[in-house]
Amino acid sequence: MCEYSQVEYACGHLRFIVRCWCTKYQETQKRCRPNIVAVEYRFHENCSDCKVSSSPKTHTFFKKPRVEKYRVQRTTSSASSISSPKKDKPAES
Repeated sequence: MCEYSQVEYACGHLRFIVRCWCTKYQETQKRCRPNIVAVEYRFHENCSDCKVSSSPKTHTFFKKPRVEKYRVQRTTSSASSISSPKKDKPAES
């Protein structure tokens, strides 16, 4: 069986890293069931999916301006009969 080490990161994600491949995998290139032989805790770092890159991405500098889409307002014959609610006027004394 292939030997794996389980790595737990500060973000809570788990990764399974191959320590060595078995002879069956070397011959057939088909993976066996993982045999976890060691557990590593890396609470001082996040996994590669959760890491924040220190250098800015190039596409952030070249963003296209947002194009506003205009909505078409539909007019119906029943819309003219609907009126907005009127506020109560204070009583005159």
